[in-house]
Amino acid sequence: MDRMERAIAKILRPKLVEHGFELSKKWDCFVRKRDYGEDSFVVVNQGTARGAGKFYEINCFAHVRHEKVELLWNTLGMVYGEDQLHTWTLLYKPREQNLPPMTVSPTSVEIDVQKVAGQLVELLDHSEKVFYPRFADLKEVEEWINKKPLADTNPTAGGPIEHLTMRALILAKLVNPPRYAVVREAFLALDKGMFPREKRMAMLQTVDGMSL
Repeated sequence: MDRMERAIAKILRPKLVEHGFELSKKWDCFVRKRDYGEDSFVVVNQGTARGAGKFYEINCFAHVRHEKVELLWNTLGMVYGEDQLHTWTLLYKPREQNLPPMTVSPTSVEIDVQKVAGQLVELLDHSEKVFYPRFADLKEVEEWINKKPLADTNPTAGGPIEHLTMRALILAKLVNPPRYAVVREAFLALDKGMFPREKRMAMLQTVDGMSL
């Protein structure tokens, strides 16, 4: 965490602890252990921007990690070492895009940090109502990601496009086998400029061979 994130996290911590989260200094986020894996809440300083003046733009993200999915996904060699312990299955950005950014000005840091922390508490409460409970159910995760197979390679499903597609395939095979054939077909039909067909076939062969 940078100093701005630490200042905000210090104010947020009591509220997050009430919800069962603990600050993980190793991963620079708040983590809550669950029977399916973990939830996390991340505060991010997205850096400085220039509009009417220089300011720091703050954002937050909520994640759920389902071990059943991630242990399989991590056999694919897309991330390595300890990073495998902190991949996530689904991401949620609770702040709507049409809202003005949450900002901290260098000239009013203390006041702005308090204001942003208050906004983040509201976003945490919102996430606790609409995100974490729903997507604790792996069937809901699969439905969200694969209802329209690989539609815009669902940006909430985990990182770069190669990561997204493989996670979608694993989810379908693990949670909703009848849909696996549909998602598989959508993957084969991807624009060839995205993945060479040979690579797609190799990736599919890996998932086809998984014993779930």
